[in-house]
Amino acid sequence: MSDSPKTGPKNGPPTFGTQLLQWIYGVEFFDEIHGDFLELFEENLANKGRFQARWHYVKDALFSLRNLRIKRYPSLPYFNQFAMFENYFKITLRNIAKNKVYSVLNILGLALGIAACIFILQYVSYERSYDTFHAHYEDLYRIQYKVYRGNELNIDCAAAVPRVGPFMKEKMPEVREFARAFPTSGVISFEDQKFREERIHIVDPSFLKIFTFPLVSGDLETALTEPYTVVISESTARKYFGNQDPIGKMLQMDGEESMAVTAVAKDVPDNSHIKFDLLISYETLNNNTRNEDGESGSETSWGWYDFNSYVLLEPGTDTEDYDARFAEVLYDERGEAFEKYNFRDEFPLQAIGDIHLYSNLLQESEPEEQGDGQAVFFLTLIALFILLIAWINYINLSTARSIERAKEVGVRKTMGAFRKQLISQFLAESFVLNFFAILFALLIVVGGIRFFNQLTDSSLSLAFLSDPFFWLFFIGVFVIGSLIAGLYPAFVLSGFKPVSVLKGERSTGKFGNQLRRGLVIFQFAASVTLIAGTLIVYQQLRHMKTLDLGFDMTETLVVKGPQVFEVDSLFGPALKAFQTELRSVSEVDDMAYSSNVPGVEIFWTNGIRRSDAGQDQMKVTYIVGVDYAYFPSYNISFVAGRNYDPSFSTDEKAMILNEAAARFLGFESAEAALNKQVFFWGEDRTIIGIVDNYNQMSVKSEVAPIVFPLSLTGASYFTVKLKNGNFQEAFDQVEEKYASFFPGNPFDYFFLDDFYNRQYNNEQKFSRVFTLFAAFAIFVACLGLFGLSSFSALKRTKEIGIRKVLGADSRQIIFLLSREFLILVLLGNLFALPVAYLIMNNWLDSFSSRIQIQLPVFLIAGIAVLLIAILTVSYRTLKVAQSNPVLALRSE
Repeated sequence: MSDSPKTGPKNGPPTFGTQLLQWIYGVEFFDEIHGDFLELFEENLANKGRFQARWHYVKDALFSLRNLRIKRYPSLPYFNQFAMFENYFKITLRNIAKNKVYSVLNILGLALGIAACIFILQYVSYERSYDTFHAHYEDLYRIQYKVYRGNELNIDCAAAVPRVGPFMKEKMPEVREFARAFPTSGVISFEDQKFREERIHIVDPSFLKIFTFPLVSGDLETALTEPYTVVISESTARKYFGNQDPIGKMLQMDGEESMAVTAVAKDVPDNSHIKFDLLISYETLNNNTRNEDGESGSETSWGWYDFNSYVLLEPGTDTEDYDARFAEVLYDERGEAFEKYNFRDEFPLQAIGDIHLYSNLLQESEPEEQGDGQAVFFLTLIALFILLIAWINYINLSTARSIERAKEVGVRKTMGAFRKQLISQFLAESFVLNFFAILFALLIVVGGIRFFNQLTDSSLSLAFLSDPFFWLFFIGVFVIGSLIAGLYPAFVLSGFKPVSVLKGERSTGKFGNQLRRGLVIFQFAASVTLIAGTLIVYQQLRHMKTLDLGFDMTETLVVKGPQVFEVDSLFGPALKAFQTELRSVSEVDDMAYSSNVPGVEIFWTNGIRRSDAGQDQMKVTYIVGVDYAYFPSYNISFVAGRNYDPSFSTDEKAMILNEAAARFLGFESAEAALNKQVFFWGEDRTIIGIVDNYNQMSVKSEVAPIVFPLSLTGASYFTVKLKNGNFQEAFDQVEEKYASFFPGNPFDYFFLDDFYNRQYNNEQKFSRVFTLFAAFAIFVACLGLFGLSSFSALKRTKEIGIRKVLGADSRQIIFLLSREFLILVLLGNLFALPVAYLIMNNWLDSFSSRIQIQLPVFLIAGIAVLLIAILTVSYRTLKVAQSNPVLALRSE
């Protein structure tokens, strides 16, 4: 006897119903739909008998008449589509209301992912926007300066020599214009207003033509053509003149030169690599450097490399070809000197759009503001990771919910729904959820941008909301995200066979399970990578801050030296008297003066060679002029020899070097350099001491070769070492004595530890951003894990009930439910470790002093993610494990 009746002529479905289905669906859809109807008919025939089976067959065929309008009346597509989408929207809202936890998890995860992506991309966009506001920025280039001694790179500098700009204009037809900017500082005064200004540039008249720094008053063509004229920024105009018209007013610099204000420029945007408050005409510098023959070193010098030089090229110029051809032209001009003195100059071009992120040369215009292109790239990857994690959550949660949606799909398909209609419905659901998420993301961005700016020390605004490119990106994220997040669940759910799901067979298949596992592994691999990266960034930052710098900067007050004094020859005696007076203050331990202090980039350079070497062995080294107290004040140790001593009259012609300079000059060791002579400043000097390689400029770069000549008649900085106790009293006395010895000079000071540590600002900012968005990524991933564990527990409700009836306790149930997810998290760890190592090792290579990545970093990251995952899964599974098994079995 067979298990079920055969559908022969007598037991087959009614012909009327079959013909009705053929008429409704036509040839295109009949076979697919009729197959489902036959399966359902056979099941009803076996379970309910012939009459009930035939009745349900005809009834379901009649219900299919509702699809006739869509099929038969294509002339009403807009009405039909509107009704269809209205229906989809209603169904979506009902599903959201019905499944509140699932909906909140999805919307919150997507919103956080999108908000984090917007924050990061706005930050990245700002970092990449530097200098792009100039009208000709795509054709603007800075001229770098490289000097080779033999094959050894001796100088790699952002500032070039004054002759190269006009020389390029003369010799290279691609150069439309050039401009030079010579940075300087000074005390600027107007009547009783007096300030030390650090952002002063002496520039060619063409500077305001090739760069887009708009004037609010004055004539662009003539503003900087005459000597002793100056263009000031709006904020500078307000500072000195209030509401008065500044045009024609006279500003005095260092108590000497008077300059007429000829124009006022808008304040320089924050995203400019070069910033100014005052622009002095270049002819002013030419007048001050002109010799008896009428030549100005600021026009003709090939060795004075303090000039930021720029060229505006013809559009479409191939810069590699340009550099190669200019090298030939330069050799024709300078080849004889190159051969005679065994050196070679190069002047490669650098696009101004690359300066902020990809340049870290000597004498950058704003070294403290230099960005990090590698960090920006990493942040872009993090934004992508977070967005992918959010979309993955949606896919995982949607396919995991197949246990709840399967019956709905079966009923709809039985009632005549096409598969493409179901796909459209699930895609519409994805679009609606993404729409809510994107609105919530906007609210997060608007409400959190102030906190983000504080955290990252940025100045982002909501101006991007009026940018059409932002909305294009925003719509793109919405559409692409909706499709990525919705397509796979839509195809999976719409592909269920109605008869199978109505029988209780609801699996998404082996492929679906494997895909879901793979996506979870990816999520937590990304999370582990981010945590490991955060720890490594923190360790590198701590390493730099705790590195033995080779000098003592505690309790050190640095006062900038005076720039205004009535008689230059009196400055030396006043300086010594000021030093003596300060040393008598009980709260002052010592006082030294020098041309530089640690943390200030050295601009003073000159040629030096061993006295027994030829002229072609001359090398360029950095210079820090010091007094007798400089090295003791900073507790800088000598590896050989001694400090300058006033009891040795010959010390004024002696020389102290650091170890790097001794090696640079070819000495085998510090001891080998002692008592040897070097040719410097036109005379032979005897080396009396070699100091340790302390970090004079920055821990990020290699220690440079530095010479320390004794300088007793001038100083740019006063170092005041304070004693423990009343710092305020000491500060007040230093300020009072400074004012009495150097009247007319503003008291400008800083504490050295704060000043030196400012160089870590970029790394600290990067660390904060990295940490914030690593936390974002982990939180979003855990939202998905929470949802998956919830649906996994729901799917295994009957199994859990049976196990509890048979004696399983809550711990065993939690382990059972958590095991699969913990395995996936462990696999995520394994995949993350090599990726994190390669990425972070590459980042660390940019530091001269770096940590070595240790295994514990990855263990901590992996364990942290594992614990987070355990807590996330356990929270949900504990509730299920403690539930009443009778209720679970009854629900089945």
